[in-house]
Amino acid sequence: MEIVKTIIHTNDDGFNDTDRKIPSAQIWLHQMDPLYWWFLIIACLFTVIVLVLAVVHLYYVLKYVSNERIQTDLYYLVFMYPVTTLCGVIGMFLPRAAPFLYAVALVYFMLCLFIMVTLLFNIFGSRREMAEWLRERNIKISFKVPPVCCLKFLPEIESSDRNLRHIEWLVFQTPIIRTLLEITNVVVFMELENRHNTWFVLSQLAGFISMFVAFYGCYVMVPLGRQKHSPYRFDFIFRTVDIAQCIYTIQKFCFDFASAFDIVQPDRVLPAQAKAQFWASFMLTWEMMVLSALSTYCLRPSKTILFDKYPIIDSTSCCISESQGPCPIQLPVPGNVGSTETIESRVKEDLKLNSDQIIQRFDSI
Repeated sequence: MEIVKTIIHTNDDGFNDTDRKIPSAQIWLHQMDPLYWWFLIIACLFTVIVLVLAVVHLYYVLKYVSNERIQTDLYYLVFMYPVTTLCGVIGMFLPRAAPFLYAVALVYFMLCLFIMVTLLFNIFGSRREMAEWLRERNIKISFKVPPVCCLKFLPEIESSDRNLRHIEWLVFQTPIIRTLLEITNVVVFMELENRHNTWFVLSQLAGFISMFVAFYGCYVMVPLGRQKHSPYRFDFIFRTVDIAQCIYTIQKFCFDFASAFDIVQPDRVLPAQAKAQFWASFMLTWEMMVLSALSTYCLRPSKTILFDKYPIIDSTSCCISESQGPCPIQLPVPGNVGSTETIESRVKEDLKLNSDQIIQRFDSI
């Protein structure tokens, strides 16, 4: 975007908005218009809702997830919405710190992408167990995935532990590279006291390439073993992380683009770039609230076996046959209302039943 601004305003002698300094928090809070105050209050309200939902999510993860490794992965995902929302709303109060807070939230998003890969491995037990499961079913790793699914020359490789580890590193590189780039950006900014330097353009380009590689690695990994991880609603969890990150990056680009083309005009306090950041942060607060509420509803314990210690109730009824469509919780019998039996104990019990007992249960249903 710095390149775009330079091209657009090369011969415009009157353009000096980029030379305006972003006001400090004290000046901003004392001189802002009432309209900004109203949007700050609304953003704070959205943030409180996100934090309350995060507490609910954390409670269910702590109480009803028995696998400690899956539980640890879910901690990171639970805090994804509050971390990004807090970074946005704090940036609305501190306009000078807003670009740095945006970078912090973006790094956390990249970390959550890696957590999605580790969660997938932990659903299978480990990376090696996942590789064995895929080889037993002759499932190969295909690189023909969006956005390059039209490239016919892309190969299919064996689902070995080594190959899965290589794809894992495609994803893991982005939080490392992003963190190093942002630390370097802070050092360069403190030295130059501005962002008008070629380094920042190169940094953004390197970060974009790193992010693209990470998403490609995730798109290769996620379709593998869908039959195994579909009861966990893993696809839905990944899509929410994917959509949240896309909203976060694309929306910021659109607002920066609007400020570069003078669609977003500077006012008496904020320059155009800072003003665009303010509105992007506000949009982020309600969007993360909507995604958090949607995740709360769609990932409730009756819809995913992640919460294997959750007591079975009638809402956890399952499919009798695969012809009835995909079943979020694959149990042979619906639970009883008010039962204290858990999904985990029901699965263990059903594994002990022989075929005749299962048929008798189905007949009784």
